[in-house]
Amino acid sequence: MCFEYVEEIQRQVTEKAERECREIIRKAEQEAEGLVRRQSVEASIRARWRILSEKRKMVDKVFQVVEENIRSIRNDDKYLKMLERLVEEAAVAAGGGRLEVLFNKDDSRLRLPLEEIAGRVSSRLGTETTLVKSEKTIEAAGGVIIQSSDGKTRVDNTLSSVIRRERERLEPKVNMLLFS
Repeated sequence: MCFEYVEEIQRQVTEKAERECREIIRKAEQEAEGLVRRQSVEASIRARWRILSEKRKMVDKVFQVVEENIRSIRNDDKYLKMLERLVEEAAVAAGGGRLEVLFNKDDSRLRLPLEEIAGRVSSRLGTETTLVKSEKTIEAAGGVIIQSSDGKTRVDNTLSSVIRRERERLEPKVNMLLFS
């Protein structure tokens, strides 16, 4: 009887140990699966970030080339025409009136037909417009800043600002062209 009792206790202990062992193995397998899933998700996220980073570099390069091309035409008649257009657009955006035109040091030496541009602005807005070249210069690669004589209105149409605005407008389209 004592022997049977010992065998019963031994059987119960063995069953309990086997159940605990199976439970430990089951939990370890679940933890391992969870760890593998997390690592897989993390690796996938890192890969997507790398891809996005490379795409961002490609888009940056496209706009860098555009900016270099624009700056390379500075010694061309095209630049003078572009500068005239930038002055006119900024004067219209400022609402006309008596406006001061600020150029960078190099561009301030150029002869722009400010009276003619002012006439076009006046016609477009129906507001008498006068454009006066400022004695002050700006730190910019090119383009203009137009400000009202009282300083309350200021329109930044420098090349860097125009490129930044155009980039914001065009970047979704460039992304579609490059990556779809």
